[in-house]
Formats: sequence, C-alpha cells, structure tokens
Amino acid sequence: MNRNRDRRRGVRRAKRGDSPKPPRAETARLYEVEFVEGLERFAAAELARVLGGRNFTLAPGGADGRLALSGAVDAERLAGLGCATAVHAVERFAAPRPKALLGHQNFNLLLDAAKRVTSAHPSGAFRTMRVSAAGRDSAAIRRLRRALSDALGLEDAGGAAAHLNIALRRTADGGGWDALIRLTPTPLSARDWRVCNRADALNATVARAMASLSGRRGTARFVNLCCGSGTLMIERAKSGRAERVVGVDSDPSALACARRNIAAAGAGDAVDAVLGDARNAPLPSASFDVAAADLPFGMVDGGAPDLSALYADTLREAARLVARDGAFAAITTRRQLFAESLKANARWRLSAEFPLRLPHKRGYISPSVYLLRRVGG
Repeated sequence: MNRNRDRRRGVRRAKRGDSPKPPRAETARLYEVEFVEGLERFAAAELARVLGGRNFTLAPGGADGRLALSGAVDAERLAGLGCATAVHAVERFAAPRPKALLGHQNFNLLLDAAKRVTSAHPSGAFRTMRVSAAGRDSAAIRRLRRALSDALGLEDAGGAAAHLNIALRRTADGGGWDALIRLTPTPLSARDWRVCNRADALNATVARAMASLSGRRGTARFVNLCCGSGTLMIERAKSGRAERVVGVDSDPSALACARRNIAAAGAGDAVDAVLGDARNAPLPSASFDVAAADLPFGMVDGGAPDLSALYADTLREAARLVARDGAFAAITTRRQLFAESLKANARWRLSAEFPLRLPHKRGYISPSVYLLRRVGG
C-alpha cells in the first residue's frame, strides 16, 4: 500500500476472512481546512462533494484561505481532499494561558486529539513533532513540547518541519486557546507522485481546481498546453474519468520530468505527454473539449521569451484544438498582457476570473485563473 493510499484511507483494512465491522459512529468535531487564497469556491464545492453535503456546516476560518468545518464527518475523507493545502483537527480549550494546557485534564484532551491523528496512519508515519505558537520559546511552551514528545514517543523537531504539526492560537474571543493538529504527516499539497520537481511547477491544489473548472466530467477530452512537469495533466486524471488526457511541451527535459511524475502517479495508461510546440501542436483540430495552460510568467528564466506573442499564439492554438462550446482554463500573473491577448482573439469569451495569492519563495505572487468559453465556428 503506497503512502498516498495510506494517507487517504488512514487505518489498515481488515484482513480477508474477518467479519465486517459495523460503520463507525462519527463524533461531531471541529476542523479547519486550509487552501490557497482565492480557492474558497473550489474548496467548499469539494467538501460538499466528498462529504455528501450533510452533517456539517462551513464558516470562514478566521483568516483568508481557511474554512471552519464542524460536524460528524469522516476525517479520512478530509485527508483526501485535492484542493486543500492541509486540514487540521481543532481542539478548543477554555484556558487563559498556555500554561493551563499542562493541567491534567487539558493535557489529556490534547494528547488524545494528537493520538487520534497519529493512530489513523500506519506505524512509523509520524516520527517528529512540532508545536508552533506565539512565544514558542516560553517556559510553558517548552514544557508542553517536552511532555507531548515524551507521551507520543516522537522527536521534537523544534522549529523545523515535522510530521505531527500542532499550532496553538488564541480563540477569536481571546478567552481561550485553539490547538490545530494537521491530519496528515505531510501537507496535502505535497503530492506523493511529484518525484521530479521543477522551479516552475504549478501548485497541485491550484491545478486540481483548474481541472474542475470546465464543469464537464466523465468522457471529456483534455489537452494541457505548456504542460511542463505534468501537474495539470495528473490532477485532471485524478479528478475523474476522462476519455483522453494529453500534454504538449517543446522542452524534452520537461517532458521527461512529466513522464516520471505520470508513472509515479499510476496514470501512465490515462495520460500522454507529446513533444511539440504549444503554438502549433501536432494534434487534430477540434479534438478536445477542454484545454488548460500554466502560461509562463517570465519569472524563472528572466522573461527571455516574447510573452506577448506566446500568449496570443497559445490562445489561437487552443481555439483550434477545442471544439465549439468547449473551455480553456489558464493561469498567469501577467493579467494585463493576458487581457490584451484575449481581446484580440474573437474565438474566446471570458467566463470567470479567480484572483489567487500564492506563496513564492519568501513572499507571495498574485496570479489569476481564467475560464474561457469557445465561441464561433
């Protein structure tokens, strides 16, 4: 069983021949879903689809890029979300100071919550732990870290990345503390299939959202122009059955990287990576229902390509490849350039724009995802 399946399903399956276990009665709990800012609509829609739209309520999580969820839901389903960066179990304490979390009752509640998370995964999935909080080097937080580390048998990673992440923050009313415990040993956005990474790789949760934008499921034919290391293709293949998924890129090294990722994702039978120019793809006209592209931003290589010509040509080629009434999903930081290119192309109509705020190195970038509809003959 690979790590991705372990993460999605959590506990081990019963051995063959065992009597089937009755369904678990879920307890109503609090969770917080974290996602790229701007993907609220996609995160909420995926939650409704995955959880069946029942037994839970959603509310803003107190910060951009977060949704608070409460209800009797299956945490294992939450650990398989494609549009979420991470999901956290939330335990609320009526404690005026972090020192109170060391009290017998509060500490056991926190410890039990942490054990619910770790026990839902195979043995050894969690080896290190981290407690983050304002004043994390205070005496009370240091004592709490040591106590949790000893009780859980995990190494305290200090301020470094860790498998078990516990974040402490003040409640909204300031009268207590919330403990947010990430449900998985790695962020959901850190895809297991990404065995080959590139500096210009698209965030996988954004790619999952883009893959869902066309609104078409089942037998849609999907082409990814400027496919790079394959993120959009793989996320489309994983989001539902498709008749055909094809990626085109002119860089042989990018395609080699994409093929490694496709194989690691187990999508080799569903996805095809083709060497070719995205502005003149070796594919028949009107042979796809949906096109998608992570357009070059001109940030990684200093903007050497003529982006104006590239954007215009890519829109023109996407219009050739996509059948009438089809869709094109694109992402770029070059909003003005994209708007100018779109204005000059009568075959596409802007249907929606989704501004995002994406982490980039030590800051953020602000691209937009565009949904276009094919018009005309």
